[in-house]
Amino acid sequence: MADSSNKAMPLRIALLAQAADAAGLSADILASLPAVQHIAVNDDFNAALHTAIQAVNQGQLVQLTLQCKPNEPQQRLLMLSGLAAAKNKIHPHAYLAGFAEGSVNSIEIALTQSRRQKADLSHQQTSETLAADQQFLAFFNMVDNIARRTLNAAGNKNHYWFTEPHKARVASLTLNANTDSESSLVLTQATGLQKAQSLLNASRLFFVLSGLNETALSVQLEQLKQRLADLPNDLAPNDLTPNDKAALIALMAKNLTQFQTDVSSSATSSISLPTIVLQGASITAVLQEISAISNALPKVIAEKSHYKTPAGSCFSPAPNSKGGVTFVYPGVGTVYPGMFREFHQYFPALFAQLEREGNLKEMLQAEKTYGENPAEMTLGELAIAGVGSSYLLTQLLCEEFAVKPDFALGYSKGEASMWASLGVWKNPHALIELTQTSPIFTTAISGKLTAVREAWQLTDAEEITWNSFVVRCDSASIEALLPEFPRAYLAIIQGDTCVLAGCEATCRALLKKLGKRGIAANRVTAMHTTPALSQHSQVTEFYTQPLCDQLPTNIKFISAAGLLPQNQNVPVSIDSQSIANSIADTFCTTLDFTALIRTAREQGARLFVEIGADRQTSTLIDKINRTDNVTTESCTVAANAKGGEDIVTLLKCIAQLITHQIPLSLSPLLQGLEEQVNTLKLRSASSANTIPNTTQGEPV
Repeated sequence: MADSSNKAMPLRIALLAQAADAAGLSADILASLPAVQHIAVNDDFNAALHTAIQAVNQGQLVQLTLQCKPNEPQQRLLMLSGLAAAKNKIHPHAYLAGFAEGSVNSIEIALTQSRRQKADLSHQQTSETLAADQQFLAFFNMVDNIARRTLNAAGNKNHYWFTEPHKARVASLTLNANTDSESSLVLTQATGLQKAQSLLNASRLFFVLSGLNETALSVQLEQLKQRLADLPNDLAPNDLTPNDKAALIALMAKNLTQFQTDVSSSATSSISLPTIVLQGASITAVLQEISAISNALPKVIAEKSHYKTPAGSCFSPAPNSKGGVTFVYPGVGTVYPGMFREFHQYFPALFAQLEREGNLKEMLQAEKTYGENPAEMTLGELAIAGVGSSYLLTQLLCEEFAVKPDFALGYSKGEASMWASLGVWKNPHALIELTQTSPIFTTAISGKLTAVREAWQLTDAEEITWNSFVVRCDSASIEALLPEFPRAYLAIIQGDTCVLAGCEATCRALLKKLGKRGIAANRVTAMHTTPALSQHSQVTEFYTQPLCDQLPTNIKFISAAGLLPQNQNVPVSIDSQSIANSIADTFCTTLDFTALIRTAREQGARLFVEIGADRQTSTLIDKINRTDNVTTESCTVAANAKGGEDIVTLLKCIAQLITHQIPLSLSPLLQGLEEQVNTLKLRSASSANTIPNTTQGEPV
């Protein structure tokens, strides 16, 4: 076979990866393209690909598939010249830029043909010996992964395919490596994005019911029960036929559409409709949820309590949250390995937008967060990833679901996340590099602790063993002992616990005299301690940032700094200097989170929605609310939780917002359902000759 690795011109063959049940090219586009040439991979993948390349170079439209039985569903690659794709406004998933075969150094030849260097590769995949059909699938999956911006990691822990800013993804695929039949392909990113995966499906069911009173709700529950009972409810989701799945998905879509109509009607008539959300992993599970809430309904309505189940079903008969939605931004240290690993597959356009805005890789500290062996993160890295995770979740809730907060506050350094995420700072991405290099985070209040060394008047030779301890104790008892232990500090007051920080030996001595056990955090940070006061001017300068031209007017920002005597509960003015001073005041003094939540409630905050990795702050607020006996009037919702599935936790968050009657958009849920109905109908029809297309493009 001739060597296809000629060095004269790089290949620029547009590729679209499509599953068998995907929709085809529109009639308008097909009319302007040549007739499709079908090429099947039999026993020789290289030969089939070589033939396909020659056909494309001759102006043909090629469909490359596996040799399958008639009408058998199959994955397919559509191949056409890059110029033809551009002229017809087709968004390819990737380009084939280089192909070399029959050489043990095929990767170098393919890179040369593609006019790329090895350093340009953001991913390399090598396979030893694969059959022809496996080689085709490896090729197909690589194109698909580029379109999904998904990187296959070890242990099946796939995550977003991060790249440097403004740098396209370039991947190589080497087949039958180190043999005489070795071949390599070089693929580059195009503008096509695979469509978003559906948030809801046959194993993630979501129904919303509303009614004026208990009787109306009971009728709604019984009607849904009957509709579900008509479907095969004794089967696992994967065992349902395409027709049954389509019926189930259509039922969900109809239910959510009807709810949107009901909400619109009630909004114009100012009638509040109590709302139940039901979730489950199967029809059987939802039927069980219906039975459980039907039994609990009279008591829940009588007590006006909040009803929640582990599956995510929920009901609040008398929500007091309208006008009191409060975004809460957690502090440093809540991020965890693998957080948000799944989100990009469900919100591809959002990730494309975030990638255009700044360095998404640095924003989430991807090398540490998604590395195969997650390493310990420095204070600066934790701070960057913490702000990044909050920024991502804010955009997801506000842009995708159209949630509008009434209040916002932050726990510790979460105040910086608040200003960065809610459209106040013009260029929050600029803080990433500054945080990595600023002495504030690298040496002053972390690392060498130069601010502490100065406050304690230590020489360079004297060591500091710093630690912090979470202790279940009231703040007054700790404050009474602090004069005896001058190198221990009350850093944070949070519900029924406090954080004690300082010299480890001194803290342990104070705890012993207090008669309490402390849980060591083993993190070196002097935030919220007296030595940090020496950094006040530096912190103020660091956070003096230019503001957006148009600032949010519907959000009331609440700062812990307002609780300090010198600030006398005066709200923060939305100007660069006032914001920077507020952050510095919070950063350098004891944080009384309990008082912050209480003052937020006094100002009208009711539903506290945690916007960041994990749900640590929600746990603290729940404790504060229980202590104050206000759990009926005030409650928390977490947008994320460590150890759970990202999407399941997000759906639980959305469900609670719905039952608390918070205005939001259900479009992200409905779009996925509608796509599935169409896909399942197509699968049922088994249209084998459909030509694939994904014209959804990444905005430029």
